[in-house]
Amino acid sequence: MSEQKTLSFGRRHFLGVSAALAGGALLDFPSLARSEVTAPAGVGEAILSPSAWRQLGRQLRGTLLRPGQAGFANLALPNNLRYRNIKPGGIALCANATDIAACLRWASRHGVPLTTRGGGHSYAGYSCTEGLMINLMSFNTAHYDTAARTVTVGGGIRNGSVYSALQSVGRSITHGRCPTVGAGGFLLGGGVGFDMRRNGIASDKLVETELVLASGEIVTASATQNPDLFWACRGGAGGNFGINTSFTLETFPVDRSVEFQINWENVTDEFLAALFLNFENAPNTMGSRISLMPGLPLPGQPTPINVEVIGQFIGAVPVLDEILAPINDITRPSSSVIQEMAYWSASTFLEEAGRPGYYQERSRFINGPMTPAIITEIRNWLPRWPNAQGAGNIKFFQTGGATQALSPTETAFVHRQSQWLASIEIVWSPGQTAASRDRGHRWQNRFYDVITPLCGGGAFQNFPDPNLKDWGEAYYGENLPRLRTIKTVVDPDNLFRYRQSIRPLLV
Repeated sequence: MSEQKTLSFGRRHFLGVSAALAGGALLDFPSLARSEVTAPAGVGEAILSPSAWRQLGRQLRGTLLRPGQAGFANLALPNNLRYRNIKPGGIALCANATDIAACLRWASRHGVPLTTRGGGHSYAGYSCTEGLMINLMSFNTAHYDTAARTVTVGGGIRNGSVYSALQSVGRSITHGRCPTVGAGGFLLGGGVGFDMRRNGIASDKLVETELVLASGEIVTASATQNPDLFWACRGGAGGNFGINTSFTLETFPVDRSVEFQINWENVTDEFLAALFLNFENAPNTMGSRISLMPGLPLPGQPTPINVEVIGQFIGAVPVLDEILAPINDITRPSSSVIQEMAYWSASTFLEEAGRPGYYQERSRFINGPMTPAIITEIRNWLPRWPNAQGAGNIKFFQTGGATQALSPTETAFVHRQSQWLASIEIVWSPGQTAASRDRGHRWQNRFYDVITPLCGGGAFQNFPDPNLKDWGEAYYGENLPRLRTIKTVVDPDNLFRYRQSIRPLLV
């Protein structure tokens, strides 16, 4: 028999909430200036009697929180504060899968929209609802199987708890940088990170997952059990097929890595071409994110473009220096940190806090290498950022390598031909004027419209974009018809729905 080890981590991590990003009411989110979005009235509280909510509470082993009760406001708050005014009528702190099944039957019977709240990081607010929010913070365990070298994590665990657990055994999975993101949503949408060029995206290593279906049935999905559903859970995004209560993944050994954070100012197009080319030709043991930002122009001078690169390299510092040398010969860094350290210490060093704020991202995969045409449009549009308040930038997450090992149809994650994942991001503050926010959104949308035809790829389902009109094809490409067929089997009445959820056939 395989030895199974229960991994422990601190109380801070046990407070994490994670699960598949699920949907609530079919909300019509505005594409432009509002800093905060409100759901249509009459979805949850107004149409349901208090006695119906009490009935649900009596069915649960866990706790049902209602507005005004202790802890409700914090649990209802999303990471993207643009959607903070969408408040649930109740939050079910489910203790087990039976509780989840009871919630699903109750919501179906009363016609109440629902969402599953994980880390609450849905870019488009799809983990918000005015109906029932199912919270999986009790599903937060992690078990490492020493013989199989797999880790099984609860559907309610956050990334930071997974990292802490794997650190104790010297293993890893492909992981992101933000510890407060829900591991379930991260995995179901594919899961990108610095290790993906050498080990594939996170869901490529998924062995099996347990789900509660819309009917309340609890099933296991793997290569041999419910294989179609297993296929859909590897990139089909959260909130579509059920509520995932656990995930089992293959792990890989880790030891030491070189972390790097480098900045260059006022770069040329020649520099940008060399930067992307050298990184594309780097070994698959290198993972990176390149951020391009408008700088402060000098009087009478054009707005400069500044660059920040962060990442990790599994190898020797001199080898990384050789990769960077042609780039640094063009423009010397304004600051540079390159150091070798223990793998998990490096990951902590590169960690992103992911604090709540107001933001929107619009993404596209670049199928193939960076092109002069894309660099030209970056030069045209990035300096046009119109506001002294807030910020606008474009980021490039390096893909390629092992992310291309599988064909686009082997899993639901279709984006297998890319070298880069581009994302145009804007952030703003609640005190910004409507006119200023509007200028920021219009800049983002026009920049996106120009660059999209040059990228050749779709949009990332884990960066949901409320402005997308062709979101189904953009997120899932040629896999969308099969995903809709699977949805028809496991959720024919479309209980799990949100504005960009996969619909059953004929719905």
